[in-house]
Amino acid sequence: MRALLVLMLGAFVSQTTEYLPIGLLPQIAGDLQISHTRVGALVTGYAWIVVLTAIPFTLLTRHIDRRTLFLTLTGVITLSNGLAIFAHGYWTLALLRSFAALGHGAFWALLASYAVKIAPQMPPARATAWAFAGISAAIVGGIPLAAYVGQHLGWQAGFALFGLLGSLTLVLGYLWLPAMKLVPQSEAASTARRNWPLYAAAFTTLLVVSSHFNGYTYILPLLSELARLPVSDNSLLLLVFGASGILGTLLAGLLGQRSLQLAIAAATGIVVSQAIMLFSPELPMLAWLDMVIWGTAISALIIGLQSWVIELAPHNAEAASALYVTTFNLGIGGGALTGGAMLAHFGAGAVLWLGLAIGVAALASFFLATKLAARANA
Repeated sequence: MRALLVLMLGAFVSQTTEYLPIGLLPQIAGDLQISHTRVGALVTGYAWIVVLTAIPFTLLTRHIDRRTLFLTLTGVITLSNGLAIFAHGYWTLALLRSFAALGHGAFWALLASYAVKIAPQMPPARATAWAFAGISAAIVGGIPLAAYVGQHLGWQAGFALFGLLGSLTLVLGYLWLPAMKLVPQSEAASTARRNWPLYAAAFTTLLVVSSHFNGYTYILPLLSELARLPVSDNSLLLLVFGASGILGTLLAGLLGQRSLQLAIAAATGIVVSQAIMLFSPELPMLAWLDMVIWGTAISALIIGLQSWVIELAPHNAEAASALYVTTFNLGIGGGALTGGAMLAHFGAGAVLWLGLAIGVAALASFFLATKLAARANA
C-alpha cells in the first residue's frame, strides 16, 4: 500500500506542475507584465511537448526498470520546479517548463501499469484509482495551495514548494518502491496497432479534454469577469473545485468496473458545468455550485477514460496509456490555445460557448468508439 501512496504523491507533484500557471496566473501576469493569454501559453507549450514525446519516450524506455524510470522522471520535474525560484523572466520560466515536460508523457504512461503490477491483489481499476488520486489531490490541494502561496509569497515560491514535495517523493520512492521490469513484447503488441476502438477512444479523449481546458485554463478570469466574484475568493473557489474532485475519485473507485459509463457521465458533467457558468452573471452564487459539479466531473473523467483505454488494450497497457497521455495533452494544449484566443478577442462568454460546442461533439464521439468496440468484439 505504501508503494501506491508514493505513486499517488508523484502523480500529485507531476500534475500540479503541469497546472501551476493556472493557479498562479494573476501573479505571473502581474510580475512579468504579460497578458493572461501568454501565461496560458505556458500550459499550452507544456502540453505540446508532452504530445511530441509521450509515445516515443515510452517506447524508448520500455526496458528500463520501472522504479528507476519513476525516480528519474520525478527528479526532472523536481529540478525544474526548484530552479524556477531563480527565474525572473518569461522565457526562462518557459525553458524550465519545457524541461519538466520532456518526461511527463512517459511518467503518466508508466503510472497505471506500474500501479496494477504493484498491487496485483486489487482490481486494476481500483489500483489505477489509487495512483490517479494524485490528480484529484493536485486539484484539491495543489492548485489552491499554489494560489495561496502565490498571493502571499509570489509565484516563484509556488513553484519552489513543489520542488520540495518532489524531493520528498524521491526519498520515499527510493525507500518504498519495488524494482520491476516489463515483460518483453513484440513490436506489434507494443504499439497496439490496428486497434480502432482504442484510436476512437483517443479521439474522444482529445475532444472532451479540449472542452475542459478551453475553460479551466482561464477559470480565474472567468470567475472574475462573469460571476464578478472578488479575487480574494479565488483560493477558496479552487479548493471547492478540488475538494469535489475527491468525490469524483471515490465515485470512480466504486464504478471502476463500468469505466465507459463513468466517462460518459463525467463528460456530461463538464458540459453542464460550463452551461451553468454562462448564467452566473445573473446569479453569482451559481459559480460555487458550478465548481462542485465541474470538480467532481473532471476527476471521475480522468480515471474513467484511463481505465477505458486500458480495457481496450489489456495486453498493451503502457502503449495504450502513452496514446491516452498524448491525446490528453493535445487536448490540454488545444483547449488552452482556443480558450486564450476566445478570451482575448471575444470575451469570457465566448470561451464557454466554444467549450460547450466541443463538449457536445465529445459526447457524440463516444458512440463511434462503442460501435467500433462492439464490432471488434463480434
